[in-house]
Amino acid sequence: MDRVRPAWDRKAGKILCAVAGAIGALSILWAAAASFARDPYGQDPDRRPDLKVEIGTSKMVWPRRDITVTVSVKNVGESPAPRSDCRILIKHAHAPRQTIKTIKKSVRALDAGDGYAFSFSVKLALGLWEITATADRKNKILEADETNNKARIAIAGE
Repeated sequence: MDRVRPAWDRKAGKILCAVAGAIGALSILWAAAASFARDPYGQDPDRRPDLKVEIGTSKMVWPRRDITVTVSVKNVGESPAPRSDCRILIKHAHAPRQTIKTIKKSVRALDAGDGYAFSFSVKLALGLWEITATADRKNKILEADETNNKARIAIAGE
């Protein structure tokens, strides 16, 4: 008596091969999607642009109580950075920390190692003031280091 193999054995083998192939393809697609989600431009993380913000001030000029604030945005990364913006907030350093003035400045595209600086004058009353400058505050530019996009200083108004 000949043994007949049931048809489902052959079908099961084909199905298992198809499932294994699909899982392999999905894992490759998943890895590609995860890589794209981390860096949509395909840049090496060490070769991205990196915007760094610095603030400097002049001494207060008496009797007008004016100071000149200079903000510089530098691309310390290894790739060019597209156009961005810089927002400066001047506010009380103590509660209720009310914002007195907001300045928005457009920053041109910066090549690697390039910088952009701008200055403005402000008159401060008595008290302690905080000036904060933030570049790319909406994180539109994928950078090597996102932690150096903000600079903050405190100034005593006389």
